[in-house]
Amino acid sequence: MNVLRPLLTEARLGHIERVSAGRTRHISMVLENVYQSRNASAVMRSAEGFGLLDVHLIENENAWSRNKGVAKGASQWLQLHRHLGEDNAKQACVDRIKSHGHRLVVTSPHASGHTPETLPLDKPVALVMGTEFSGASDFMMEQADAFVEIPMHGFTESFNISVAAAILMHQLTQRLRASDTSWSLHPDELAVLRAEWMFKSVRHASGILAREGLTPPATLLSNL
Repeated sequence: MNVLRPLLTEARLGHIERVSAGRTRHISMVLENVYQSRNASAVMRSAEGFGLLDVHLIENENAWSRNKGVAKGASQWLQLHRHLGEDNAKQACVDRIKSHGHRLVVTSPHASGHTPETLPLDKPVALVMGTEFSGASDFMMEQADAFVEIPMHGFTESFNISVAAAILMHQLTQRLRASDTSWSLHPDELAVLRAEWMFKSVRHASGILAREGLTPPATLLSNL
């Protein structure tokens, strides 16, 4: 990305370095067939704001479409993992998450488990948010390594999905950053992420690299 670096201001480069240094893969979000794209986009906006990097989208029933008015461009600064296909989307998502050493934590008011204050963070966690109507599927409940619920003190039994996700991310990231847990990106991941963000910050970056005989790595194009 040395070709693109001179095209960015020092302020922009500094912002990329500061924001990327705060990114974490220790906590990730899983959105299972969220019906309304604006809810999924709102979760992404919160995830980006709280410094998360990975959001998994299970879309075998409901497909996500970018809602620019809600997301405010947040999705381009995240790593979106889209799991499509009617037969194996859920299994593919679970397999990918667990193969990277994450505990699958399903949010549910109907299963006894942890609260945001007590959920263990010694290992990476992937928080599953189910549909607006029925919550997480039976499959995800069966695959869960743990459950988490937000204590309620009113007549309603749950928050809106985007509100619940924001509450969980806020409390868990606050705890994580105050702990001794190593939550930041590996130096190699950080270098790739900064290169990707530089690429996204320069207009016509693909053409500029092409004129130099360079091709962006596939990872740099995955979220465009």
